[in-house]
Amino acid sequence: MPGARRRPVLAAAATLATALALTACGQQASAPEPAAASGGRSAAPSATGAAAAPPDPAASCVQGTLDRLDTRQRAAQLVMAGVPADGLTAGGREALAAGAGGVILTDAAGGEASAAQVAATTAEVQEAATVPVTIATDQEGGKVQDLKGAGFTRIPSASVQGRDVAGLRSDAEGWAREMAEAGVTLDLAPVADVVDPALGDANEPVGALDRGFGTDPARVGRAVAAFVEGMDAGGVDSTLKHFPGLGRVRENTDFADAADTRTTVDDPGLASFRAGIEAGAPVVMMSSAVYARIDPDERALFSRPVVTDLLRGLLGFDGVVTTDDVGAARAVADVPVGQRAVRFVAAGGDQVLTIEPGDVGPMVEALVDEAADPAFAARIDESARRILALKAERGVLRCTP
Repeated sequence: MPGARRRPVLAAAATLATALALTACGQQASAPEPAAASGGRSAAPSATGAAAAPPDPAASCVQGTLDRLDTRQRAAQLVMAGVPADGLTAGGREALAAGAGGVILTDAAGGEASAAQVAATTAEVQEAATVPVTIATDQEGGKVQDLKGAGFTRIPSASVQGRDVAGLRSDAEGWAREMAEAGVTLDLAPVADVVDPALGDANEPVGALDRGFGTDPARVGRAVAAFVEGMDAGGVDSTLKHFPGLGRVRENTDFADAADTRTTVDDPGLASFRAGIEAGAPVVMMSSAVYARIDPDERALFSRPVVTDLLRGLLGFDGVVTTDDVGAARAVADVPVGQRAVRFVAAGGDQVLTIEPGDVGPMVEALVDEAADPAFAARIDESARRILALKAERGVLRCTP
């Protein structure tokens, strides 16, 4: 299954320093190279191999790249900034020059971007990057599809996709191939939230926009797994969102505060996220709502009980944890830009997503300032390693012999 290919590489990246000390293959990896847009994967080592086995090349590449980055460059890997799908802006160039670890392709400035335009943009982005970047987009389908010009299939909404779970894996593979051919490496989908049937369209972030696969956690979980597996087969990573679920809130966190007073750490509604993790989803996006029965004092993205204790601990997720957009979202507007990054990373998160490229500088500065604390500096290193490992697994980050 797809997940079985990912976890060994992530684990190897996390423990590589020890492995290299036990072997004679401890040379620093050479300079990373951007991958072709096909999204190929590196082979993972056997989880049961002998201790003396040589380290995995992808993990060696990750560690070698990390070793060459100073604290500021490592911190910059944790930030992903917005770029229009039809061309790299001056702001986007500045964000990449500052070392941003990824970009989000947003709606085209000049209308709907074609696959050829997107491919030109992603090539330009990788050429401008100091380290090869993750290139993400919102390609859920329905009302949330940023790439829909010539060369991209008009994807139905998740509510329609969920009617044919059996065919969804094949459909998702086809959509992923279109994205991968245009240089996209990460889809900010699927929505794993289970909408409360008593709310229906009154659930503004999901139900009202037909973004959910349904109201039954088991059925939603099957659709989520099919989407994740299809995306992986087509050469694109997927993102489970919005943990621990926006199906029980009324307000959309893009435009207002939102609170969930029902979800618990052992909630049946988490089954859809479990299914996506088991299917191999390498990224989970945090909700910006407050979950009163888990942590009444912090929004989920700033909450250690939610990010570290629940997602990483109880659900066993070891991949990249990302924010929802924190650049323009009303839910975090009262938090200074730099502190949005610091508080998220302190909670255990990895990748800060902002559609505002001008946020990269203040976020990196705040992370670097906080790194005067050795414990926080170690958190930055841990997150940078996870982000680089994701790139290496998808073939975005490569090191020549």
